[in-house]
Amino acid sequence: MEKEGLPPRLVIDTNVFVSGLISAEGPPGLILRAVRDQRAVHLVSDAIVEEYLRVLDYTRIRKFRKITDSFVADIAAYLVYQTERVELRSRIKMSADPDDDVFLNTAVDGRASLLVTGDKTDLLALRRVDSIPIVSAREAVERLDN
Repeated sequence: MEKEGLPPRLVIDTNVFVSGLISAEGPPGLILRAVRDQRAVHLVSDAIVEEYLRVLDYTRIRKFRKITDSFVADIAAYLVYQTERVELRSRIKMSADPDDDVFLNTAVDGRASLLVTGDKTDLLALRRVDSIPIVSAREAVERLDN
């Protein structure tokens, strides 16, 4: 899937990231496991980090026992020290939801292999940004296993 010997580079939409944190089961959890096992690189921009942390503070997310202040602090440290930070230069505006454009710009500027999302209405409907496939978590897992 990627240049010989190099792991795929993933931009992971918030819905997939948070789902993977809540449950290690299913495609989102498998994607995060691939990142943890260094079989994939997790690309983030400042705006994505801010969104991840904002969503992890939502009451409906905090109801999951696992999502504690200490857990969120660990995730913040992970985002700072174990992801690849992308500086945004692109100004792509392709999504019907302008909040999604940051994921498109991060994918392009970070030379991502895949943009992984569960957003069927806006992001998945685009199918690609530049030459980068926009895929569901399930499809990303299939691609990672090949």
